[in-house]
Amino acid sequence: MASARSSAASKRGQRRSRSEEKLIRQEEERKHLEEEELRLAAEQLEREILEQKRLEEEERARIATEDQIRKDNELPELLQILKMNVASVHKLHKNLREATKWQRYMKCDGTPDPTIPQEINTFINLARKDPNTDINALLKCGRIILGLLDELQMLLSGTPSDELPEATAAQYLHTTWKLQELLSNINDKATDILLQKAIDLVDIETGNMQEVVNDENVTLCLWANFNKNPRFKGYDFVNNHVEFELPRPLAMCDIAVRILHTQYDHISCHIPMFQAQQKAFRNDTILIIEEEPKPLEVEQTDNNEPKDSKSKQDTDSKLAIDEDIKRLRPTRTRSALSSPSRDDLLKHRSPSGERSSAHGMTNVELLHEYPSSETLDESIVDFNQYTPLGGVYYFDVLKLPPQPKIVNGWRIVQLSETGLQPYSYPLESAKESMSSLGTIEERDAENHPVQPVGITIKLPPRALFFEQPTPARWDASGLVWRTDGIHSVTFDAETDHLSFKMDTFNIFTLIQRNYVNMPFQSWNIKPVAENEALLTVHSALVIVEIQIKELCQLCPISIKDNLSHIRGKWMTASSLIICMINAGLNIFPGAESEKYVAKTIKIKQLEHETYTQMALVASAFAFKWSKWNLNCEHEEIILQARENLTGEMVSGDSWSLYLLRPERSQNLNMKESDAELTKETNERTEFYSNLYHMMRGQASEAALERILNTDHLFFTNVNEILQATKLLSHTV
Repeated sequence: MASARSSAASKRGQRRSRSEEKLIRQEEERKHLEEEELRLAAEQLEREILEQKRLEEEERARIATEDQIRKDNELPELLQILKMNVASVHKLHKNLREATKWQRYMKCDGTPDPTIPQEINTFINLARKDPNTDINALLKCGRIILGLLDELQMLLSGTPSDELPEATAAQYLHTTWKLQELLSNINDKATDILLQKAIDLVDIETGNMQEVVNDENVTLCLWANFNKNPRFKGYDFVNNHVEFELPRPLAMCDIAVRILHTQYDHISCHIPMFQAQQKAFRNDTILIIEEEPKPLEVEQTDNNEPKDSKSKQDTDSKLAIDEDIKRLRPTRTRSALSSPSRDDLLKHRSPSGERSSAHGMTNVELLHEYPSSETLDESIVDFNQYTPLGGVYYFDVLKLPPQPKIVNGWRIVQLSETGLQPYSYPLESAKESMSSLGTIEERDAENHPVQPVGITIKLPPRALFFEQPTPARWDASGLVWRTDGIHSVTFDAETDHLSFKMDTFNIFTLIQRNYVNMPFQSWNIKPVAENEALLTVHSALVIVEIQIKELCQLCPISIKDNLSHIRGKWMTASSLIICMINAGLNIFPGAESEKYVAKTIKIKQLEHETYTQMALVASAFAFKWSKWNLNCEHEEIILQARENLTGEMVSGDSWSLYLLRPERSQNLNMKESDAELTKETNERTEFYSNLYHMMRGQASEAALERILNTDHLFFTNVNEILQATKLLSHTV
């Protein structure tokens, strides 16, 4: 019985073992199938990934091939268009120079031709020996000299180096030096004439002589000490907004005080750094092409005659405004009395340096002649950071010449050929004791007897100051402007009066930061009509508008300004840039702008090419700033654009965003108001190798006609203005 039960149990165990084995086999088969399925899926996925990579590589190769084909087709066309524009502008400028030369040859107003040594030397010698003592005649002679200086400046800056030989440029520069020296001598002569008869001009109320002579270029304020009042403190030329404080030791001396304000500045132009800064905007803003453009052979058509007629009209129109441009006078002067002579200045300049102000030396070489910003003394004015504005003030103390005497009815005058004689201040005795003391604070603490000289002026009428200006004095020994030796500076913003004191009488000017209006907040440029556009720049403190046609003009700005001498005047783009800089309305970043103002780093070549291509289509397309330009890579530029033939600025989402890279341009599938930046391409648009062909590809027939009929002068001016403002990298 027991054995039977044991046998039955053994049979049941064997049956369970067989069923377990079967389950195990089934489980193994299932796992094997799953592993096989996973392996097949992995192999399929790998094949799909490889296929996807192959397709992507083929797509990239196709896009690269298409990009290369587009570049091969579009870039030569673009280069040919640019060459044609440059060749046309060069031809027009050459015609203009020839017309100006002929106009000068036919001029019969008695003024000499500054390019002919015999004529200009005769004029200079006669002016030096002219016995005329009429002040108005001297002022008229000064105006003639300024006109001659302008002619020479236009020749030096506007003539290509291949048309202006080295010897001729050196001759023009030498003539410029001599005319500047003559102009300074005339100002001194006018001062000397007034001082020699100062006794006849004594004011009954004050007992002293105070006289003012002025014209549009010069204001001469003279005070002569006859009363010798020991309590005299100073005098205020109320109508001319100039006041000086006389140190007490001079109150009993036979002296005269001269405050000569010239609207021009022939001092700063002798500083290499200043030359380089000014020349950079004259030369570096023009179109850059790898090879020198040659005259293009264009198929003769019936339309050639109208084009020649239009070219003649362009030349005539530029000649018509020639006199207006001359009066703007972006050049700069000095005084022979207290500033260095021409020989002193030439000591600090090599022969190659003389040539540099014309054509021979590059801007980089000019900058190397001058200490860099890092090595400059803090008190030396750095022209990378500051610009002198409003002309120059010559603040001199002079020996009072012998006055005429009436003896027995005879007027006796002691003749002197020494001219103006400066009066030494501080006095020699005071200089010795002052040398033992250091700073101004130490002198004040010791109650030093040497008193500073004080001056109060109203800000010059031909400059725009956006902040309290900084006075700077001329250092004749180092040929630099300096800010040391000036103290007790106060400024009344309501009356625009600036007061300060100096250790001695000196030449001074007012300087302002170059980047006071940077970085920009936004900008836009829109077509107004065919070959006419309006650039609007929202700078840090003011909105600036520039109207651009075949010439350019500055439109009224949003604040009260002193720019009536340039506002609304038509001139070339380079002339307008220089005039705006010298008037204080500087929206043109310099070469070292990243040291002084925040900017967006972009590839320079891409940025320059973008400005050029914007100029080519500016007659039909409007462009504006995009906030996404700050967030993209440095090798990318993002801006907004849209076709605009009405001249009205359209707001809203009608603008398209464009992403520009060195290899291609594309229309983004997003709007300016989107929350995030996406670089997906708009499916309805194609890739192009550059912005110009992108705009052409999306232009209507009317817009395309405008683009193809773009005037070469309009394109050149737009390009120069955009290159100078650097809007894409200096708007943050």
